[in-house]
Amino acid sequence: MCQGSFHWLNELDIPFPVKYARRDIVVRSNPKVQRDSITKIAEPLFGDLRIVEPGKERNEPGFPNCLEPLLLDVPAFADAPADASHIIFGAATTLGRLELSLPFFERWLAHTNARFFVVVTGPDDEAPNPEHMAELQSRMRDLGLAVTLVEPLNREDGILERYFSLVKILYANRDENTRWLGIIDDDTFVTSMSALVSSLDKYDHTQLRYLGALSEEWWTVYLYGLIGMGGAGVFLSVPLAEILNANHDECKTNSRMGFGDSKIYECIDRYTKTSLTSVPGLYQIDIHGDRSGVFESGRQILTLHHWKEGYWDEKGEGPDGIRHGRWFPMDQMSLVTDVCDRCYLQRWQFGTDTILSNGYSISLYPKATLSTKKKERLRLDKMEYTWVTPMKVEGSFNKGWDHYLGPLRPPLKLEEEKIPYRFLAAVKVDGGVRQYYRHLGMDGDMDTVIELFWIRGEAWKSAATLPE
Repeated sequence: MCQGSFHWLNELDIPFPVKYARRDIVVRSNPKVQRDSITKIAEPLFGDLRIVEPGKERNEPGFPNCLEPLLLDVPAFADAPADASHIIFGAATTLGRLELSLPFFERWLAHTNARFFVVVTGPDDEAPNPEHMAELQSRMRDLGLAVTLVEPLNREDGILERYFSLVKILYANRDENTRWLGIIDDDTFVTSMSALVSSLDKYDHTQLRYLGALSEEWWTVYLYGLIGMGGAGVFLSVPLAEILNANHDECKTNSRMGFGDSKIYECIDRYTKTSLTSVPGLYQIDIHGDRSGVFESGRQILTLHHWKEGYWDEKGEGPDGIRHGRWFPMDQMSLVTDVCDRCYLQRWQFGTDTILSNGYSISLYPKATLSTKKKERLRLDKMEYTWVTPMKVEGSFNKGWDHYLGPLRPPLKLEEEKIPYRFLAAVKVDGGVRQYYRHLGMDGDMDTVIELFWIRGEAWKSAATLPE
């Protein structure tokens, strides 16, 4: 039996009663464990469902059908945030958009020692309000962000020129410790700073290095070339930035394509022989519709872009169940990293019918397509093609996404071949992180809510007796 209460359900803004199950997951740091695409566990993720309704007599203090805590070994993690003092990040946006993005920047950038320079303007490209600018900078610093807000170098510059000017600004603010200048958008989200730092450490920062990611859409690559897409993150070594800085004005003026990230590419191409090095895990997310295939792929994702649109609709409205104007709740979805660091979006298979994509979904496969005994079992090494059809490139053998997201497999029929429990909310409490996943009741049936409580082994031992 495990203990629990239901007061939190009132805060989830869902109809009651609901079918409910809970599982405690105790994570242990293990240097011998790798973050694989999928890790298989023989036992089920959760036990029998029970009906709960806050404030009703049917709610007992204990859960007689609650399974024993799951002891889960995960790749080694540190107790403190990663040290990213050798990276300077830069973005160009408006004060309003930056303020709205503050909780998300706080999630991944605070207390990492990475400096962050933001070129800001007011509404309609007007000069920013000095008082608002100073107040927001002070508030961000109080949250642990080493941020500096600056006005555009040239008041006549548009957003594309302001983006390119970040090279000059970041280079001017480098120090002897700086290795990388990272240029991002205000809707770039780093899923794990420690994972990003480890990835960048694989490249020689003393050489001319241009790191980034192509667009996932082949039509975009075909149109603009082999450029690093800004939303996924572009990382320049200091020696390369020095060359771009010396030729900043000429590169700013003489650009064929005009986009900020393309200006960087064109300047590099004009003055060096350096080509883009694609860094696995950086995602521009130039895809639309249901992006579940990416989030459920089990791949180590370092950055995610375009999360300010396209999250699922909890009312199930729309032809694809997506509310296109709704943001992904990345700040809550990634809370679990405070317990197990790089485990956000890590994938575990339980038994032969359940997959947890941590922080995004729990998926049930009722037709036993995960079973190794089934002749045509699901190819989990392939990404599920859940999003909409891309722009076509005539004469190309690339169907649209093969170069970056492939190999792909056809989408499954929801509620028939795949039953989705989507991420609903998360909260830090009781020394760990509680996650809630919800399946919408079909044909008048009540909803189902699964609670997973993630906690580190040492915290669990101090709160309860840990089974041997």
